[in-house]
Amino acid sequence: MESYQLEHLKKLLLREKMNHGPNDVEMEESELSSVDNHPADAATDLMTVTTDLVIEEFKEEEVDKIDAALAAIEEGSYGNCKECGKGIPYERLEAIPTALTCVDHTDGENI
Repeated sequence: MESYQLEHLKKLLLREKMNHGPNDVEMEESELSSVDNHPADAATDLMTVTTDLVIEEFKEEEVDKIDAALAAIEEGSYGNCKECGKGIPYERLEAIPTALTCVDHTDGENI
């Protein structure tokens, strides 16, 4: 892989990391007391909080993948499959910059 390609992928990773910044999840209630809340309002509040938590967990997992890819760049192993050592095609890395394995060794998450 050419140095300009590696630099381009590093910029993609850093930009993606900035887009996954912290997000505080707070429980909001539609009324002051949960005793007076209609069950549908309580269910909506619970669904909102649950959705926010799942999104936050996804963001954290993505940041972990980005950090792993950036670490691989720093150590010089980025672009080679961590399982078999074969080169990962640039097109795959451009589509999925966090990919650390070739298609043959992917776990299904980064196909």
